[in-house]
Amino acid sequence: MRVRWIGLALALVLLGSAAGYAYGHESDEGPRDVGAAHPIAAVDPSWPAEPAEVLPDSPFPALATGVKTHLETVGSEPFALRVPIPNHWVRSNSALNEWKWYPADDFEYNTYFLRVGSIGPHQPIPTVLSQRIAALEGAESVKDLDIESQTADSFTATYVSDKHRRLNMERVLPAPDGTAMVWIALIGRMSDREGMAELFPRITNGVSLS
Repeated sequence: MRVRWIGLALALVLLGSAAGYAYGHESDEGPRDVGAAHPIAAVDPSWPAEPAEVLPDSPFPALATGVKTHLETVGSEPFALRVPIPNHWVRSNSALNEWKWYPADDFEYNTYFLRVGSIGPHQPIPTVLSQRIAALEGAESVKDLDIESQTADSFTATYVSDKHRRLNMERVLPAPDGTAMVWIALIGRMSDREGMAELFPRITNGVSLS
């Protein structure tokens, strides 16, 4: 009788060992050896990534301060907007509910331009702003993203796209009910910063319902 109890106890010990191995295998990469400790190689989380390739900017003249603007209407009633646009800039209706303006018909890529996009109803401004930043973070063509500054409804960022360093100033504007109505982005080169910093608030502060 005692032999049977000894045999049963031994079987339970073996079963418990097997169960412990199975749990360890499911919860980690493999069973752990609880014997002598072994050194673990350190991993440096700040190991530098390969720097993005940056080509020289176009010699196209930098955006000047004090450019004159006029009002243009985008969208359709009852959500049509009037937006201040620099004189002589050329409009491109590139996508549904999004409009772009370039400095001239013979503009060069990777210089500067304006983007305006309407937003679906009743979205909180912080949510839309986070989505806009996330879109940059997730864009395959965007490298070396740096959010230089951020407010409750705007941000300024630099990044490399198409091998050119870009400066992006963006703001989300409210509808009469306080939810997000439209986002506006002015994108250019580092050499355009002074002109952009002067022009961007004049555009965003001048937007109104048509």
